Amino acid sequence: MNRWGPDGPPPEAYSRVTNSERFRPLHDFALTLLAQLHASFDVDRIEGYGLDSELEVGDLARPSVRLIPSDSKAAPLAVTFTTFPGLKVRAGHWCTAAFPACGCDACDETANDETVRLAEMIDDVVAGRFREGIAIPPMGEGWQEWDLWSPSRHSSGRLPIDRERARATLAVTEGSPIEWAPWPQRKAAS
Repeated sequence: MNRWGPDGPPPEAYSRVTNSERFRPLHDFALTLLAQLHASFDVDRIEGYGLDSELEVGDLARPSVRLIPSDSKAAPLAVTFTTFPGLKVRAGHWCTAAFPACGCDACDETANDETVRLAEMIDDVVAGRFREGIAIPPMGEGWQEWDLWSPSRHSSGRLPIDRERARATLAVTEGSPIEWAPWPQRKAAS
């Protein structure tokens, strides 16, 4: 249901954030989810500042967390906690998302909707339903592309990247596309 009605939000709502604190529950949700992932999957957990210079822009509320699966064919995950309060997430090499995506009054996002969106993204990454690639057309800029999916949803993204950086990225990632594997389960202690 759209609270703004058929005419949509007023123009000033696009530049206004009345209550950013409504997103504070995202931090606790992410910390709980990261702890559950670390307990369930064979991953290394690194916590600190300076883990992802692209995500760690602006003021941070706490150190970032990075989960790196023991299987190098499974995508790593990084989460940054902003003072907005919100989250920035990186999966794999270049798939990034912000939670909330905007936060303005016009977008009318809720913490609950954003926790669902975050959980779905991470569930897809952990299950190996995640693919990334670099596309370099004959002319113009290249593209960083990614897809996340499940039986009931699909999301994708595409960002421009200059040709030289696209070629360098392909060399580092050993080709394109990357079909990320599911995260390995943590073995039970004997």
